[in-house]
Amino acid sequence: MNEPHDPKLTQPPVNEGRRRLAKAGLAAPAVLGVLASRPVLGNSLHHCTPSGHISGFASPRPDAAPCNVGNSVSHYAGSLSNWPEEFKTLEGKTRLFKESPAGAGLVLFADAYQRSDGAAATVWDVLKGYPVDDVGNLIPGLTLVAKKNTVDIELGQQALAACMNAFKVLNFPIQPQTAVKMFNGVLDDGTDNVTDTNSWNYVELKAYFQTLQGS
Repeated sequence: MNEPHDPKLTQPPVNEGRRRLAKAGLAAPAVLGVLASRPVLGNSLHHCTPSGHISGFASPRPDAAPCNVGNSVSHYAGSLSNWPEEFKTLEGKTRLFKESPAGAGLVLFADAYQRSDGAAATVWDVLKGYPVDDVGNLIPGLTLVAKKNTVDIELGQQALAACMNAFKVLNFPIQPQTAVKMFNGVLDDGTDNVTDTNSWNYVELKAYFQTLQGS
């Protein structure tokens, strides 16, 4: 006697990243194209760059390596010791967001955030999502605010993680200055021209940065 067949047992696993983007209203090829299937050692991550995954979405490679090769926001928010030096002062403390990443020839993040008392936000403020002191403890009575409605706090967190990953992670799909440029473009104009024919707003850019993060 044959056992009853349960169709759920033979269905492929749900791609949680794709589900998350679609649920957020981001079922656009430019964003969903970032998501890949199975890891294949030695594969180039060109398909994980903005231009690479946009151009490749129409015929995605089944053997494409996954794009989530970077560290998460929480990884960098947890400890200054995880940061690239470009985000620290000479004393080893956190730099201001608008003065990072520091270094010859590096484009700085725009002055996008401030504490509710008017003070400029630090890198750690943005990563944490609220004002903190030099050792990462919450400063009571203060909040963190975006200075323009073209961005939110989460976009700053994602952009910082992407930029830090570009310094720290070998063969990360984008360069530090690319992460900064895309963030600044969205802050200034509401969208950033990620290719000659494609622009992303802050929701789409957040989704892209998130696909580059692992644990």
